[in-house]
Amino acid sequence: MAPHWWALRIIAAFEDRIIAAILRQPGFHRAVGRIHRSVHEMQHGRNPHEPLAPGEATADPMAASRRQSFFKHFVQELKNQAKGKPTE
Repeated sequence: MAPHWWALRIIAAFEDRIIAAILRQPGFHRAVGRIHRSVHEMQHGRNPHEPLAPGEATADPMAASRRQSFFKHFVQELKNQAKGKPTE
């Protein structure tokens, strides 16, 4: 048999133990919970009864667009430098 078949047999033999070990980890459940919460918020919107995260009430709502405009500006600067035009 090819070596990868032996590896698959070994993994299949320990599959139950591997899954049980992963499911015992609290970090795994936290990660799954965060993914579930973010997908649920994307589909249904934020729960208005849930408390705000620290700094969320004062966060800039335009931060995402500001990041995009910075990236566009950065790319434009790189293009200008490649062409040899200084930006004033």
